Amino acid sequence: MAKAAITRPTPTAEWAPSPQEAKKSIRSDMALGWSLVAPALVILLLMTIAPALYLLQASFFNFTLLNPDLKRFVGLDNYVQVFTDPTIRNGFFVTLLFVAVSVTIELLLGLGLACALAPRSLGNNLASTVLLLPFAVTPVVSALIWRELLNPNYGWVDYYLQRAGLIHRPIEWLSSAPTAWVAMVSLDVWQWTPFVALILMAGLQGLPQESKEAAAVDGATVWQTFWHVTLPQLRPFIAIAVLLRVVEAFKTFGTVQILTGGGPGRSTELINLTLYRVGLQDFQIGAAAAVGIVFLILLSFIVSQLLQVLGRNTELLH
Repeated sequence: MAKAAITRPTPTAEWAPSPQEAKKSIRSDMALGWSLVAPALVILLLMTIAPALYLLQASFFNFTLLNPDLKRFVGLDNYVQVFTDPTIRNGFFVTLLFVAVSVTIELLLGLGLACALAPRSLGNNLASTVLLLPFAVTPVVSALIWRELLNPNYGWVDYYLQRAGLIHRPIEWLSSAPTAWVAMVSLDVWQWTPFVALILMAGLQGLPQESKEAAAVDGATVWQTFWHVTLPQLRPFIAIAVLLRVVEAFKTFGTVQILTGGGPGRSTELINLTLYRVGLQDFQIGAAAAVGIVFLILLSFIVSQLLQVLGRNTELLH
């Protein structure tokens, strides 16, 4: 005897969940989402927010590592010191100038390299691989290599500059403020320009070709096409590269510490080196905490402005 076929109701296009069912589904999805992000939130709380709160609390006290139990509440005195101490203000000024100069040079060089390597070919693929080498080297190792290359006694830089007739005697690169600045910025540019170039090259390779072809049909020159067509379309990728580089440049510590140590005369002492000196050499934990809080506020403001620029530019991608 044949079994009767079981028929099931099929959903119709007019079917929709009831408001109670929709709310229940939303609550279930939210509960699942919070359960998935909870471990990351706990780690974030323990590793970032808790130390930041301790740093804020410590900035209102005066104590040292030698006597951590002898805390004395000083209110805003540590913050007053941040804005009145010439060495701390010098650290902020040097950092801002270093970030502006190095990121600008890296952006210009990276854009040039990206334009040269964007066309797909075997030679460009090999060149892109070689371009990654400076970025792949550990920053500390890069600083050690550059310090040896700039050595006036046996460094390759002075040797080849003399062979080329550009200088008549070795230059003490790390002994004067102007040349130490050149060395510090050159190291950062050498290490991070490939990073910027790869981001911009990926952007160039993903841009539509129709607008370039239309500009060529209208008789636009190569420069006009680049300036009025390619560059506006590349702005979102430029904003991303600048944002990432600014954040990393503000975090620079190890390379400059090894290369110049902040000298000569604290001319290359970035704010991270100032923070290290105040906290771990002078043992003034309260003052160092205040420097860190002001630095965090400054960096947060700059990043927020860059994110606004990035948000406006990403509209061009749609």
